[in-house]
Amino acid sequence: MSFAENFKQSTYLGYIAMLRILLGFHFLGTGFEKLFHNFLTGRSLTNDMLRGAPHDPLAFHRSFILGVVVPHVHFLSYLVTFGEIAIGISLLFGFLVRVSSSFGAFHNLNILLAIGWGGPSSVLGINRTFVLLHLVFVLSSAGRSLGVDGFLHKRFPASILF
Repeated sequence: MSFAENFKQSTYLGYIAMLRILLGFHFLGTGFEKLFHNFLTGRSLTNDMLRGAPHDPLAFHRSFILGVVVPHVHFLSYLVTFGEIAIGISLLFGFLVRVSSSFGAFHNLNILLAIGWGGPSSVLGINRTFVLLHLVFVLSSAGRSLGVDGFLHKRFPASILF
């Protein structure tokens, strides 16, 4: 199958692919913003966690934030920054979208719980939307349309990754 025929599939994944690509740009932008604006020092993440943790609705998650995240905030600031960049690249190119969207849903759910309830209502709403979109991408194999996953799925049809 040629490259042009990949775009002529009879599916609605093209609409989901547009959302996937837009969300990829968002993740890439926020990741690069963190990379170039002193997020890696950990101060910003610590402030967000300490401000939002008291409002976290799940006690075990609140304990995790205060007992694990805050003491290791420097490492986790790198993990968040480069994780967002990796998720953004994956969504843009449609490569391993099921894997990256699983991590993206986990990432946004943690933001929702850790700072969403204590932050502005826009943070709460956007992270709920992102979790939902990531789950749609996982369940629909959104990388198969306008993405590398479409080629990989044809080459390895038995794989659940694509």
